[in-house]
Amino acid sequence: MPSWRSTLDTLSPEALPDGTRLGPWQVEGRAGYGTYGAVYRVRRTRRILPQLVALKLARYPNDLRFEREAELLTRIRHPSVPRLLGQGTWKASPHGDMHPYVVMQWVEGLRLYDWAEERPFTSRQALRLLAQVARALEATHARQGLHRDVKGDNILVSPEGKAFLMDFGCGTWAGAPPLTEGLLAPGTKPYRSPEALRFQWEHRREAHTPYRATPEDDVYALGVTAYRLCTGIYPPPATDPSLVGDDARETLEVMRPPGQLKPLAPSLESIILRMLSENSQDRGSAGELAAALETAAATAGPEADKPLRPSGSRVAAEGIKRQTSEPRNGCLPIVLPPLAAWLIILLAGNLNMAEHIAPPSSLEDRKAVSVADAAVEDSPVSSVAHEPEPSGLTLEMPKEPLPRQSRPPCPTNQVNIRGGCWFEVPQAPPPCGETYYEWKSSCYFPVIVPPRPRTSDQP
Repeated sequence: MPSWRSTLDTLSPEALPDGTRLGPWQVEGRAGYGTYGAVYRVRRTRRILPQLVALKLARYPNDLRFEREAELLTRIRHPSVPRLLGQGTWKASPHGDMHPYVVMQWVEGLRLYDWAEERPFTSRQALRLLAQVARALEATHARQGLHRDVKGDNILVSPEGKAFLMDFGCGTWAGAPPLTEGLLAPGTKPYRSPEALRFQWEHRREAHTPYRATPEDDVYALGVTAYRLCTGIYPPPATDPSLVGDDARETLEVMRPPGQLKPLAPSLESIILRMLSENSQDRGSAGELAAALETAAATAGPEADKPLRPSGSRVAAEGIKRQTSEPRNGCLPIVLPPLAAWLIILLAGNLNMAEHIAPPSSLEDRKAVSVADAAVEDSPVSSVAHEPEPSGLTLEMPKEPLPRQSRPPCPTNQVNIRGGCWFEVPQAPPPCGETYYEWKSSCYFPVIVPPRPRTSDQP
């Protein structure tokens, strides 16, 4: 029978067994996994009737994202914003590296777009939900913070109809040191503002001139979220696609007012179009929009109570996602034997995790989801979704290079994707499962730079 120490030596942050202790917290099960962290259901030890909470553990040692996320969450106090309950570090083995973690309340709920598919909803309900998210952004911006990844997947709706803005893992605040390279900050492309896309094109040859996101970027992303929620599809790109340099299209698709697609209350349509204004100054602040949404919800006429059930929203979202993916750069990669690929993945700790976590409930796994990569919040418990079965899991390409991943210029046998070097695995077509990342109908795994040997340890 292996000793406790030998068992501890084999632990990885993606697969902690029940009963594992991380400081004062004890694991009761894994809730989900994603690109940068794994989320566990934990309880505080030595407490009478301890409350179930969520603990997000970094997959990679010394990941500074966790410290920045924790700092941002300590600055914000709002019922619809994650509230930090604790933080610390965990050592993978007696002589291993330190992995940071954050602890947050558990929130049960559905991701916004899944919530919309589950039930008919009205313009008035949409106004109320969007107002809560706008208030959460108002509180964030009041502390000179930015979310930088507002979207439906990062908004949870509780069974009582309360909205929570989740996943502050891409967030920042004034004066925070940058953690990523590239022209644009972390985020999701369909939600990029016109000014961000224009900056990307105008400075495409200036690698060291990053775009500075503003509260207006968060507001625009909320507008995209609202349009997608109410119509089931995304609006067209925020600016001429040819300026982005990705889609190779020469014509600008005209955005149809959402009221032409669904019978929206006029006040809701007006606010959505305001948030999507080309001129950032015309959008208004998050607080101003929250007030407008609340007023509209209270004063709208009977037309605001007509059901709005988007049709085909999941298909539409997947189609847009494929269309807006960034291009693959580089030359043809080499083909590695399966064993070599597995060894590299294991050494890299690249056991991926779905970026969502889900609460133990009777809802279907794909429905009962909460954003794991940032779930922390202020009121009720912290969110998660049931862990998906490996056979149906598809790992999306990370928005930025992984820790210790090789950066361009990549050799001719590797591919440059989103600022990192990757190997393509032709023998493994999608679905790529838990082993590889999927990108443009192919499977990839990252090229990891091995850690430098320690020279200061005593023999």
